[in-house]
Amino acid sequence: MSDLTPTAHLQTVPLPRQTIAFNHSSPLWHPLWFAFVGALAMTLLLNTPFFDAIQARAAGQYSLQLSLVSLLFLLNFLLLTLFSFRPVQKPVFLLLFLLGSTALYFNTSYGVVIDKSMLQNALETDPAEAQGLLSGGMLWQLTKLMLFPLLAVTVIRTKIVRNKRFLLHWLAAILLIILTLLSIVTINYSQLAPFFRNFREVRYLALPVSTLSATVSLANNIRKTAFPVSFNQLGLDAKQLPAATSSTKPKLIVLVVGETARADHFGLNGYVRNTTPLLSALPVYSFKQASSCGTATAHSLPCMFSALSRTDYIESTAKNSSNVLDILQHAGVEVSWLDNNSGCKGVCDRVPSEFLFEQQNHSSCDRGQCLDSVLTERLPVYLSKANTAPKDRLIVLHQLGSHGPEYYRRSAITDKAFVPECQNKQLQLCSLQDVINAYDNSIIATDQLLATVINQLSAAKDYQTAMLYISDHGESLGENGIYLHGLPYWMAPTAQTHIPLLWWMSENYITGQKVNTSCIQQQTEQKASHDNLFHTLLAIFNVQTTMRETQLELFSQCQNDLSAYK
Repeated sequence: MSDLTPTAHLQTVPLPRQTIAFNHSSPLWHPLWFAFVGALAMTLLLNTPFFDAIQARAAGQYSLQLSLVSLLFLLNFLLLTLFSFRPVQKPVFLLLFLLGSTALYFNTSYGVVIDKSMLQNALETDPAEAQGLLSGGMLWQLTKLMLFPLLAVTVIRTKIVRNKRFLLHWLAAILLIILTLLSIVTINYSQLAPFFRNFREVRYLALPVSTLSATVSLANNIRKTAFPVSFNQLGLDAKQLPAATSSTKPKLIVLVVGETARADHFGLNGYVRNTTPLLSALPVYSFKQASSCGTATAHSLPCMFSALSRTDYIESTAKNSSNVLDILQHAGVEVSWLDNNSGCKGVCDRVPSEFLFEQQNHSSCDRGQCLDSVLTERLPVYLSKANTAPKDRLIVLHQLGSHGPEYYRRSAITDKAFVPECQNKQLQLCSLQDVINAYDNSIIATDQLLATVINQLSAAKDYQTAMLYISDHGESLGENGIYLHGLPYWMAPTAQTHIPLLWWMSENYITGQKVNTSCIQQQTEQKASHDNLFHTLLAIFNVQTTMRETQLELFSQCQNDLSAYK
């Protein structure tokens, strides 16, 4: 066992004569000692938020705090020990340190954790959005953090231990680490069990093991999505039933999918600032208790169009099955998708789509991102198409909305109602009020967008028109040091899951569908969620299928009321 000491003398590979003097200037380390020191460095240098969290949540419980830190160190040690074979040890150490450094930057800068959903969101974003998160501050922090590992792999030389002996050392080290882990958990179970049950979010701060775990989980999901058994066609029995009313005018519905809008910053929902002055003057119904399926677009967008509920949602199943747009199209409804976000995450793959953010040299576009006004500039083209072929139509507008951290870029220069705005990608460097000002200006831009859509639909007199607006998720604006979105749902603050949901109907729609508006108003006080969208859209277009669940339809019980409808 003397081989486990850094200065132990073992047989080494002969080196060129001219390098002998240099090699004698630094000792040879056993690979397991390198793994030990590397794990210690990762634990101490990358886990300030983890230490702060356990101090805050286990104040005065020094035994528990020591146990938690020891568990993290042993997990890091186990990880590096598994890859302590000489050809890969140092590259793996550098990669893990870089993963942890990147996760640490986003945690300390924005208060977010890098879990599977956040990694997926990063992979599915476009270059313009990714550029919005990059900054000189990020490069500087990563450079500082990576100095130690780069110095370590350069200066520390590891021994070449004979295969059989190294294998014995390697197995003994792994066994010792696992036994120590189990001992700590067993001895301190009465403290550890309630801690992790009450503060599960702390494990997402343990670096770099949590980031690596999320990466492996995401890779597994990508593998399942990339190699599905088969595409599951749902709703093949779907068909449109004859209208229950005498109206012969077809329906034209615009569904606006919002981005990063939180319900408590909408003036319609009682916010102290009137961020929805235009909508407040229109007959808009606001569902004030609506919640999202997830806290990131990559999760929420496929989920809200899927037949699966939030609690049953499985990404690989949803992305490889028909969604409500596919079923509506199969039933005969004309479906179109206009996108000003970073894409539809697979939702619109089988319906006619147009990606407006790809436009070049447009006055409303800058660095690959466009103001949402491009949607209402393009919408009249689709409305005119509807007039040439009168049939039931659904047009989906996918906003860029309030996507952060550059909220100030979501509203035009002439529409800044609240100043000064935060114009720094590193939101934590701005005052909380400046961050809120920039965000609220983006909500005002959404108010303008929705009011314009309503005005355009009001002019379509040959149709029964309506507009449904629903955001994909909310946003944290610095409350409790948390910014942006993407926290695991069970630990996410309400700001990231409480979303606005709005419904507007033209007079043609109200009379044509015999809508009881008092009933709709009562419905707005009930809880709603993304789970309702699939079934509500089927009901709006009177599509019958065994997949439709009437108890999840938002408006159908208020329609076809022949006794009182206005």
